[in-house]
Amino acid sequence: MLSRKDTAILGMMIFSLFLGAGNIIFPPMEGYHAGQHWLWAAFGFISTGVLMPFVTLLAVSVKGRGEALSIELPKWAEVAFWSILYLVLGSTFAMPRITNVAYEMAWQPLNLFNGEYSHILFAIAFNLVALFFMLGRSTMISSIGKVMAPLLLLLLTLVGIAVIANPLSDIGLPSHAYATNSAIATGLVGGYQTMDVLSAMAFGGIVARALAIKGVAHKSAVLKYTLGAGAVSVVLLAALYLCLFYLGATSEHVAAAATNGGQIFSAYVNQLFGKSGLLMMSAIVMLANLTTLVGVTSACADYFSKFHPRLNYKFFIILFTVATIIIAETGLDTLLRITIPALLMIYPMAIMLVVLQLLRPYLPAIRFSTRFTIGVVLLFSLCDSLNNLGWLPLKVDALLNHIPFYHLGLSWVLPALITLTLSAVWGKAAKAL
Repeated sequence: MLSRKDTAILGMMIFSLFLGAGNIIFPPMEGYHAGQHWLWAAFGFISTGVLMPFVTLLAVSVKGRGEALSIELPKWAEVAFWSILYLVLGSTFAMPRITNVAYEMAWQPLNLFNGEYSHILFAIAFNLVALFFMLGRSTMISSIGKVMAPLLLLLLTLVGIAVIANPLSDIGLPSHAYATNSAIATGLVGGYQTMDVLSAMAFGGIVARALAIKGVAHKSAVLKYTLGAGAVSVVLLAALYLCLFYLGATSEHVAAAATNGGQIFSAYVNQLFGKSGLLMMSAIVMLANLTTLVGVTSACADYFSKFHPRLNYKFFIILFTVATIIIAETGLDTLLRITIPALLMIYPMAIMLVVLQLLRPYLPAIRFSTRFTIGVVLLFSLCDSLNNLGWLPLKVDALLNHIPFYHLGLSWVLPALITLTLSAVWGKAAKAL
C-alpha cells in the first residue's frame, strides 16, 4: 500500500516525465494563433494533450507494458508499429527536439558561450547528463519525483502567476487555421504535437515498474494508484496549458519575429522578469527537457533491448544518445516541420489502440475489430500525412475533401467509428450463427 506521500511523488514523476519540449513550445504558439478563441483552443489541446494520454497511461500501467495493447495485430504489424513509435518518440524526432529546445531556450539566452561549436558541445553535455541518470535506473524515478519535479513546478507556478497578473498585450484576432476552422478541432490536432499519447504508451511501463518496486502488482491496486497519481499530473498539466495558451494569446508585442513557441515563451518571460527571468526560464526548460529525455530514452532502450540478448539496455541507451546528438544538429525549426507528418500518421493508430482496449469487453470479435479498424485508420492517416507534405495526388485529395474533418487532418475519425461499429455488428452476427 502506498502512502499519500508516495502517491504524490509518483504523480509529480508522471507530471515531469510528460512535461518536455513540446509541452512548453507548442501551447504559446497555438495560443498566439488562436487569439480570442484561445480558451476553446486550449480545451481541444488539453483533450489530446492531457486527457487522452492519461487514459492511455491507465491502460498501459494496468497491462504492465504498452506492447500489450497491440497483441491482436499480426506480429509483423505489431513490431513495425512499435518500432516506428519508439523511433518517432526517440532519437529520430522527439529526443533531438528536446535537445534543441533546451539549447535555444535555456542555453542561448544566457550568452555564456555561443561560439561556432556551442550547439554540438551543449548537445553532448546535455545528453551525457541524461545518460548518467538513465544508467542508474534504480535512482532515476526517485530523483525525478522527489527533486526535479517539485523545483520545476515551483518555477512554472511563478511564471503562471506573473502571466495572469501582468499580460503583455491585449488578445488579438485568430490567425492561420484558427481564423477559418473550429478552435476546438484545431486545438485537438495541435495536441498531437506534444506526442504525449505516444509517450504514455512508453511511460506506462515506467509507472508499472515504479509501483512494482513499492510492492504494488495487482491490477486493481495498480489502477487505483495510477488513477490517483495520474490525476495529479492531469490537473498540473491542464493548468499549465491554460497559462501558456493565455501567454501566447497576450504575446502580440513579443511574438512578431518568433518562428516557434519556444521563442515566444523566452521573450515573454524575459519581458516580465528581466535578467532574473532568463535564469528562471533556463532552469524550467533545462529541468523539463532533462526529465523527459531520461524517461523517453529509457523506455525506447527497454523496448529494443528485447530483440537480442547481447544488445542490452545499456547498449541502446548509448546508441540513442549518440544518435540524438547527431540528429539534433539539423536544428529545431527543421525538426518541427518534419514532426507533424510523422505524427499525423502514427498518432491516430495509437489513439485507436487505446480505444479498442477500453471497448474490448464489448467487442465480440476483438481480433477482427482491431485489425480491420487499425487498417482503415492507417490508410486515412497516411493520406493526412501525405496531404500535410503536399504529396497527395490531386484526385485523392478531391475525393477526401468530401470526408468530414479532412481539412483539419482528422479524416480518419469518421471512418474509424464506422469501421469499429461494423466490426462489432459483424462479430455479434457471427457469434449468433
